[in-house]
Amino acid sequence: MPESDHDGDHEPDERFTFFCEMSMQEFAFGVGAIGVNALCLGMMLNIPTLTLHNLMYKIAPKGLLQPDTTDQERIGVAKAIIDYWYQQTESWKPKTRFKCLYDVFVTLREYKIAQQLKQRFEANQPISLELFHTFDLGRLGQFVSVPATQLEFEDAEEEEVEDDD
Repeated sequence: MPESDHDGDHEPDERFTFFCEMSMQEFAFGVGAIGVNALCLGMMLNIPTLTLHNLMYKIAPKGLLQPDTTDQERIGVAKAIIDYWYQQTESWKPKTRFKCLYDVFVTLREYKIAQQLKQRFEANQPISLELFHTFDLGRLGQFVSVPATQLEFEDAEEEEVEDDD
């Protein structure tokens, strides 16, 4: 059990916890600064596509991939998506909410970010912008939710079956 900086009678300062407003703002800046990261994150958080569409076009009327889309618009979209998710998961326990975020970054093969988020959560420290300096989902190309090694293995089994006939 992680040690706490406070005794059982006092709550930690809410301004500096993992899910505090400042932490979520840093999260939005970190995720939203590049391309379509915010939309991908929203999809991974199971936010309906139409909701993501509405959130995006309300803030960035031309979308996120246009050359004249500003960083402020990208970050605004990320903040809207994270705020929406946060409101939708308001009744969740912090550990359940964290597990959802952690699983997203593991699924996206962002293991370093996932591990750093876990350390921050366990210490109840806020998320900071520098955690996301390498986060760019554009490098993944078309997202495949099943690991590529598993796909290759399944294809190999099917080929063997076809060869036996």
